[in-house]
This record gives sequence, structure tokens and C-alpha cells, in this order.
Amino acid sequence: MIFLTEYRTACTEQTELLDEVFHPQRVHWFPDTYAKKDTGLIYAPHQLASKVLDNKLLACLRENPVKTAFILASGNAHFAGIEPLESKKTRLSYTYKFMPLALTQVYAGRIASSCGAKDLVMTDASACASSLKVMMDITNLLKYGFERFIVLGVEDTVTNSVLKFFGDSGASLKLKDEENGCIPSAFDNKNHGFHIGQGAVFAVFETEKSIKISNSQPKARLMGAYSASEDFSNAMGQREDGQGFMKAIEGSVLTAKCNYSDIKIVKTHGTGTFSNNKAEGSALRAVLDDFVATSYKQRIGHTMGASGLLETCLLLDDIKKGMIPEIPNRTEKDHVFLSEPTPTPQGLLLSLSAGMGNIYSSAIFKPY
Repeated sequence: MIFLTEYRTACTEQTELLDEVFHPQRVHWFPDTYAKKDTGLIYAPHQLASKVLDNKLLACLRENPVKTAFILASGNAHFAGIEPLESKKTRLSYTYKFMPLALTQVYAGRIASSCGAKDLVMTDASACASSLKVMMDITNLLKYGFERFIVLGVEDTVTNSVLKFFGDSGASLKLKDEENGCIPSAFDNKNHGFHIGQGAVFAVFETEKSIKISNSQPKARLMGAYSASEDFSNAMGQREDGQGFMKAIEGSVLTAKCNYSDIKIVKTHGTGTFSNNKAEGSALRAVLDDFVATSYKQRIGHTMGASGLLETCLLLDDIKKGMIPEIPNRTEKDHVFLSEPTPTPQGLLLSLSAGMGNIYSSAIFKPY
């Protein structure tokens, strides 16, 4: 069995308008991560990751060694800021004096060493599904005798490149969308879309043997996980019937050895785009009956590669408080895709993520 024993999260509900970027838009970000960037020695995603790298926890991991795998879930093969898509100078623009330090695998090795993970270092570039997709990796690595799994999810999200890409595609809400009366929401007939957000998550998963050594307390049990693709030729799009989501859910239910009826809570991918509303909504209604669903991207922004696991941990915090939060800015009364907070039902938690490139990930947790 695999248990989630420790996690640290960093995100913000506050937004700031960046009006000098190619598509003026609001972002959820930590301006201090860009402090001293002009020296060429400070790298914004590393600064962001430092917000979840708890020195006391890192020391505890080093001092209680077991066979450990470290996984950096970064979303991209390299951080997005390395290759700007446009040369317009903004407060986000900067250069690097030593490019290799910005590479994900090099950074992963540095952080793995700081937490005593000497048996395996991995990176994952499964787009916005990345930090949830690695739950499937964890369940597979268990077969090879690993006792502890450390995941760091972080990505370079608030950059000129990312804001331009999502602005060009119409996925993120731009200032002109808000001026026309649209605000972020999901599964709604009026409000839709998201803002880009900075966020990070550091999570430790352990077997019972590792828990006895570290003396940690389980927060949830990872029951099963699965990732899948769908029969669709457009790697940038989604089938409206939600085939990819359904295949991922089916796989996670099989690996969790549970029933669909056991799932009562859903953390949706919930970008609020028209395509995801149709795909994810269709999939969930097709396979589940009695459940409630929520979304966090409207609260903290789309943190891309970090989003799946980060949002799952935020939901676990809310479950401990006894309430499942509503999907912000819903305009219709909805008891399934929640328009109002609801008491936490008894049952399993299904967490979903999707990434460009035709990637769908699903994980099932038993909250403690």
C-alpha cells in the first residue's frame, strides 16, 4: 500500500494585471520569484519551488533513508522561459548566465540530493497532466522495491511565452474577455476559462515500512492511478464525448480495485474551456452516478504541470475541514458540479488532469 504522508503547497488566490504582455491578462503569481532576476543568477521556477522545500522535512527525509525515487513533474521538457516565443520586453523578461542550471533534469538531481533520494531520479514532461500522471509511475515503481516516492511539481508558468501561447489559443481569459463580462469558471453556460497561475507542490508517498522508519502520519492512501490517450487525431484538442478521461478513470478504478459507486468526490481538471467542459463533463456523467465535483483553477489559476497534485492536496485540506468547495463563479444552481459548498460525502476521491498531446490522467485516493 502507498500512503501520502507529507505535502507542502504554494499558490495564491490574488491576481495582478500584466498589461505590458502581448495579451494583457490577470495572473496568479508571486512577484518575489522574479526578484533579482536581472542578475542572470536567479531563476523564477527555482524561487517558486523554494516555497515548498521545507528544510525540516528535507532533513527528516535524509535522516531516515529507505529506497527512494524522486520525481520532478515539470510539465515541459524544459522550463517555458528558456525559449521565449516573442521578443517583447516585459517585467517577466530575463536571461540566464548558466543555462544548464535551468534544465529540468539537472535541477531534479540537485533537489533529489537535498532530500536524500539516491536510488532514482526522474523527470516528467506530460504537459498539464504531469504531477498527476506520475501517480501511475509511483504505483509501478512499487514493484521494484521502492519504499518512498518524493514528487516536486513546479513549472515556469507566468512567462511571456506561456501567456502569449494561451492568449493566442483563447484558453486563458484576457482583459478584453473580462471587460465583456466573463470571469473564470467551469462547467457553466456563461462564465468560462482561467487565468495562468504560479504554484508548486512537494509531496511524500510512503509504504508501511517507510512510515515505521519516518514515524509519519498518513494523510491519504493512493489507491490506484492510470493515464491514457484517446482516439483523436488532434493532439491539441479533446473529444467531446470524453473518451480520454473515461479510459483514464476506468484504468484507475481497475488498479484501485474499487467500484465506480465508491467514488463520491471528484477534483476535476476544470480548466473551464469550452472543449474541456464538454469532454470532462460528458465523461463523468457517463461513468459516475452519485458524486460531487469541484475545481481549483478558478481560485489559484492554472499552474499547469503542478496543477493535478497541487489541487488534490488543496482538496484534501478542504476535506479535513468537512466541506467540498464550490466551483467559483457558477451562474446556475448545480448540486453535482458544485455551485455552492457542500458537506464532505463519505467515499473515495477521484482526481483528474489532462495535458496537450492527448494525455489524460486519473488517480484515486482514500482521504484519512
